[in-house]
Amino acid sequence: MCNSKYSSLQTQVEQTKKEIPSLLDLKKAIPSHCFKPSLVISLYYVFKDIFLIVLFLFTAILFKDSPLYFLIMPSYWFAQGTMFWAIFVLGHDCGHGSFSTYPVINNVIGHLLHSAILVPYHPWRISHRKHHKNTGNYERDEIFYPMSENEYRNVPRLSRWVYSNTFFMFCFGFPIYLIRGYGARMKHASHFSLSSELFKREERKLVKTSVSCILVMVGLLTWGIFYLGVWNIVCFYGIPYLVFCSWLLVVTFLHHTGPGAEWYDQSSWSYVLGNLQCVNRVYGWIEPIHHNIGCHTVHHLFPAIPHYRLREADLALAPILGNHRKEDHSNTFCSLWTSFRIWSRNHVIPDKTKVFVLPSE
Repeated sequence: MCNSKYSSLQTQVEQTKKEIPSLLDLKKAIPSHCFKPSLVISLYYVFKDIFLIVLFLFTAILFKDSPLYFLIMPSYWFAQGTMFWAIFVLGHDCGHGSFSTYPVINNVIGHLLHSAILVPYHPWRISHRKHHKNTGNYERDEIFYPMSENEYRNVPRLSRWVYSNTFFMFCFGFPIYLIRGYGARMKHASHFSLSSELFKREERKLVKTSVSCILVMVGLLTWGIFYLGVWNIVCFYGIPYLVFCSWLLVVTFLHHTGPGAEWYDQSSWSYVLGNLQCVNRVYGWIEPIHHNIGCHTVHHLFPAIPHYRLREADLALAPILGNHRKEDHSNTFCSLWTSFRIWSRNHVIPDKTKVFVLPSE
């Protein structure tokens, strides 16, 4: 692949920048109430999700000594793991400030929800904020960006093989990312370390609070192993946790990586242009369960919109965005297979590339 191939796209990009609305114009097109979170509605979703998690758990426990146990458990694992993913999305809203207008409540609920599924709230919020601010900018984005040849040379050989062949270790990809980060931009990118390059010095106190919450959860799980047994913790918590990690990896990848997706260097990138590369996905009956996260473009443009207003906001933007709004109605697993197959062959690009377009095949 020669660099001129990508440089020739620069004229097209400049034309696109002239065509797309400004962020202010996009905001004006969305009803103003969409930007106003309701604490009552947000708490309703928290209590609803927690109720379902408890219900699924007690239902599975009831069948523990039943001959149907091993037939029922796969359904429990999928359902419970999906609910773990659902509360992750609610905690993610807390991190964006779209849960309520009260920062203290956002942080308390965010810590409770994320710590329960071993996600460090503030560290992930901080790295995720960086992702939102740099979506589509391959020089500054946080995850699933195409790497320049120079960066890729510094990626360990094992990691290169993982990126190209294993879909990031699938259910283990998210925990590995939290521990060591992505790519080779930072030598120390752990979400659990106070000295991580992810954080500014003034953010370390927040990181310490979140890591302390994770240690409490680890302590509870350790207590459970001693008093309830390893198998019970693995069965009722561990496997659903891995299902949750799988959901997170699949959804994040599909929203940012697909045929025709574009990435830009800093000089070619703009906030609106980069975030319009997000792909809306249609997940059918699962969409309301994981809180409309499929409306991903409008969420990226305006992360302050609460999840229960995303659908309305997305429909409001559709006429003004026209063909610049990306949406995929194809089967999730078929899209995953196609997107990863293409990405695995095209995730390294020449240094100083201005614009990179992921090919269709």
